[in-house]
Amino acid sequence: MDKVLCYSCNKSKNALSVKKSALLPINLLLCNSCTDNKLEPRWTIILAGRQFGSDFVKEFIIKKKYCGNEISASELLV
Repeated sequence: MDKVLCYSCNKSKNALSVKKSALLPINLLLCNSCTDNKLEPRWTIILAGRQFGSDFVKEFIIKKKYCGNEISASELLV
C-alpha cells in the first residue's frame, strides 16, 4: 500500500490524522509533526488570504506556520 502525503509538509507518512483547518472550512490530512506544530498547508494560507484579506492570515505568515517557500504579497493578491 502506498503512503499518503501530508497536506502541509508534503512528506510521505504512514499515519495521518484528519484535522479541521484553522483558516478554511475544510478537513486536512496532517502528520503528527505538522499537527503538533499547528502548521497549515501553504495553499490554505494563500487561499484564505485571497478570500478574507492579508490581516486574516498575517499571524500564520509572520510566524511561518507552514512549510515551503515564503509567501509573498503578490501571491495573496489575485
